[in-house]
Amino acid sequence: MIAGVALYAGEGSKTDGQVNFANSDPKQVALFGHWLRTLFEIDEARLRVRLYLHEYLDLAAAIAFWSQVTGIPPTQFGKPYRAKADPSIRQAKHVYGCVGVAYGCSRTHRAIMGLVRGLLLAEARDFPKR
Repeated sequence: MIAGVALYAGEGSKTDGQVNFANSDPKQVALFGHWLRTLFEIDEARLRVRLYLHEYLDLAAAIAFWSQVTGIPPTQFGKPYRAKADPSIRQAKHVYGCVGVAYGCSRTHRAIMGLVRGLLLAEARDFPKR
């Protein structure tokens, strides 16, 4: 449980009303999905995915890849963001892009943020003062 809370604290959306998690690392995305489904009662039909993918990369391959990683069917994928490559910014590109997983549920988001606050407060108390 703590690993998922820490992961969401770093990579999840803090905006009320929707659980959002974005990352390009399939292992982190898979961990988030497993954590979300294990700790909370999730309506699978309400899960959504959005891809951020450079325009020259294979969209169909990315959808198939992320669908397998997330366990969310391609029919629940929204319109992808296709980025124009800027070679001056970055040389390494993620072959399957970056994925954002969204779950629209205020109750679940508030429960997650309560866990995040609890974790961060507990950690703050344990750190030595300088």
